[in-house]
Amino acid sequence: MKVHLDYEFYLDVHEVTCGNYRVLAKKGKVKDFSECANDELPLANVTYFDAVLYANAKSVELNHDTAYTYSKATYDSEGHCSNLEGFAFHPDADAFRLPTEAEWVLAASQGWNPKEKSWNSDNSEFHAHPVCTAGKDSLGFCDLAGNVKEWVNDWAGTFRDTTVTNYVGAPDGGAVGERTT
Repeated sequence: MKVHLDYEFYLDVHEVTCGNYRVLAKKGKVKDFSECANDELPLANVTYFDAVLYANAKSVELNHDTAYTYSKATYDSEGHCSNLEGFAFHPDADAFRLPTEAEWVLAASQGWNPKEKSWNSDNSEFHAHPVCTAGKDSLGFCDLAGNVKEWVNDWAGTFRDTTVTNYVGAPDGGAVGERTT
């Protein structure tokens, strides 16, 4: 499937770091479950809903709207958000949010070489590394893949042999029932 995006969007140049997350956790904006040894490491071992709550907290912190609404949050024994009842995504909100897979693919396809500029199974020794230490692409992005898992906003879905404008992913989990990472 081909996707055409007719709007502007912004991506941070790297993954959310433990330090980024801790700033909001210390202010009580998100639950503090991180166990990072270094604030420059990418935040790992988070659920999709943890990432959504971080995006909403970042939006509120900087006086933006929120891209996600819900009526109740459920947390597991480790403090991770396991469900958001009444969850809805508002892609047109002026807010921080997870990128769509189409947005991520567009950014990652612009002058990035994952063999040379990523932490992967060939060079990482299977542990996370401080962000941007494997190099940046021609647009200044780093760690678009590798290092730790990246969440995008989409449900995993079946692609069609067509072109879609402003695709934001499958409307629900369908038969697969999983988010895209």
